Amino acid sequence: MTTALAKRRYRLGWRLFKGTVLWARLWLLAGAALTLIASAVFATAIETGMWPVAASVLQWFAAVAASGLLYARLPVWISQGWTRREITVGFAVFGVLASVALAAFVTAGFAAEHAVLALIDQAPGTWGDALASGARYLAVTPIYFFSGALIGVLAARFSGAAWFTAAALVGAALLYTVVLSLEFGVVWFEGALSPAAWTATALALIAALLAAYASTLRTLPIRAKA
Repeated sequence: MTTALAKRRYRLGWRLFKGTVLWARLWLLAGAALTLIASAVFATAIETGMWPVAASVLQWFAAVAASGLLYARLPVWISQGWTRREITVGFAVFGVLASVALAAFVTAGFAAEHAVLALIDQAPGTWGDALASGARYLAVTPIYFFSGALIGVLAARFSGAAWFTAAALVGAALLYTVVLSLEFGVVWFEGALSPAAWTATALALIAALLAAYASTLRTLPIRAKA
């Protein structure tokens, strides 16, 4: 029984991940197909392709989904007997699985777009460039996801406060500016940081977000509801 209880936090994370994949899979595949078609149609006008735009939109999807799901489900999980420690771990497991899966999907999209554009002699860069553009989302996606998770937890704690909305918007804007510099800015494309420094910066930001998310959720005073 003790082992089963210890493992149920991980089962929570897996269940959330599995449910999200089942819910989103058709939308993701349809969106990917439309994006690749648009990349081919507008290849001469948009030399970089449309997939970088789609990849960035997917990051916002991860952030909004994490924030909304955690905020909505927290009281329900508490009412069902889940402890805040279990929820903290379980949702973090979900975040890691979702981030890796979404980064893999984005990388596959970059590769598919490169193949499509190569067929019409419009591919920008090399296969290595395409794969590297996708691989960087292994570090970028968790930043978006756990930013959203942190906002969801903060909303559960402070959403009744008049200042919370303004503070959340300002904080999200500042964080987004930092993430954009990692995702699209000179930090990545013009070599302002070495790959090792870029990775270290992204991992440090992920660690800070995880720590803030975990400490806030673990100490969250919340009233359970059915």
